[in-house]
Amino acid sequence: MVLRAFVVSLTLLGAFGCGPRYVKGTEIEYSDEKQALADVVERYRVAVEQRDTDALRALASRGYYENGSTTTDPSDDYDYRGLEQLLTDVQNTVKAVKYDIEIEAIEILGERATVDYAYRSQYLVTVGEQDKWATAADRNRLSMRMEDGRWRIVSGM
Repeated sequence: MVLRAFVVSLTLLGAFGCGPRYVKGTEIEYSDEKQALADVVERYRVAVEQRDTDALRALASRGYYENGSTTTDPSDDYDYRGLEQLLTDVQNTVKAVKYDIEIEAIEILGERATVDYAYRSQYLVTVGEQDKWATAADRNRLSMRMEDGRWRIVSGM
């Protein structure tokens, strides 16, 4: 009887214990690298919510470059120095943030990676002399590069 229960337990463990593993909070098949990238995205999300510009700077590559999602208009492009200015402006005008991220895809190609995600945000911003709540929802891509053993964001913040 005990032997039969043991065999049944092993069979059930084999049937259920060997299923696919996923990156935490996603339906993306698990790998250590993909989990590490998802962890960077979570640190990014938390830093945005906490308006922690030091943490955001620490996540950004010194080679950061943003084209403002317009490839034909260079007037809205900025590099790491521009990101610094943007973070200062945000810190001075944004009072509170609620930022939810749902990772949809993680692609790794050697020392480079992309993370596609959907987001929903609510934020309290000062416009003129008034505080105003605003919302946004969209999809975005963070592009990352391995630098000194750490994934850094090179665009998409």
